[in-house]
Amino acid sequence: MGKGEGGRGRVFSHSECTVSSEWSEHFRGLEGDLNPVVALGKFNALHLGHRELIFQASRLGRPYLLSFSGMSKILKRINRPPLTATVDRSRVLEAWAQAMGSGLEPKEVVIPFHKVRHLGPEDFVKVLVHEMGASGIVCGENYRFGYQAAGDANLLRELGSKYDVPVEVVELVEVEGRDGEEKSISSSQIARFMAEGRMSLVSEMLGRHYRLVAGCGEGEGTTSNSDAVVRLPLECFRNMVPGPGTYPVSMTTSSDETTTRGGEGQACPGTARVGEADLVLECDRRLVLDREALLCIDFV
Repeated sequence: MGKGEGGRGRVFSHSECTVSSEWSEHFRGLEGDLNPVVALGKFNALHLGHRELIFQASRLGRPYLLSFSGMSKILKRINRPPLTATVDRSRVLEAWAQAMGSGLEPKEVVIPFHKVRHLGPEDFVKVLVHEMGASGIVCGENYRFGYQAAGDANLLRELGSKYDVPVEVVELVEVEGRDGEEKSISSSQIARFMAEGRMSLVSEMLGRHYRLVAGCGEGEGTTSNSDAVVRLPLECFRNMVPGPGTYPVSMTTSSDETTTRGGEGQACPGTARVGEADLVLECDRRLVLDREALLCIDFV
């Protein structure tokens, strides 16, 4: 593989690419970005395994998270709510960038799955290199790609060598469970632990407290009273709700309904009782809800 200065792959600007009209709408905003590095994954949960992918990508250049929308519908899989709410993703990614010391918040690129579904492994890599302008690619050791998941991490390395793009393959990240056994981190594992109400394991795999986000003005039956009790129907929530049970929580609100970054006011501790149809919050003090705000519930 041809190497650039310092043993790294070529320093590559997206502006050097000739992007076809078929892909331009998906890669808009990359123009002139120096050294874009693509991290491949589903990135549903933004867990510690994803953080490691981003860390490795940031060592090579500007990290871009590439994922696909509409996979569940096309592949006829169960369409679950996301584990990290869309409005909460920038908060998590910003915190990771600061922790890594890069100062560069990873950017996200989402492509409709039907656009890549029938691409073979090599054609998919060509899109990354020639259309997106990737100067590096990072994936987990269990990553599969291409039509019918024909490609694996080893093939990705070979194709990276062929197209003069460095490929970093990251080992699976594990945490130790209560039984003393190491458990590989994955979004499906986190979803299973969520359904079982095992929130301490969920927090370990995420590297942070799980945050549930609700639009305060959404859904029917949202109530609040002077006893500091708030009842929210489950359809209010923007991400996956834990299984039935009672949990210690901490609550904040954000007046910007597009992001949870600007959590305002002092956190209010309390408990959350999750039932079959609604979630009841019991706060240590009255929680005033603006119907235009987001309610952020951290499971502590």
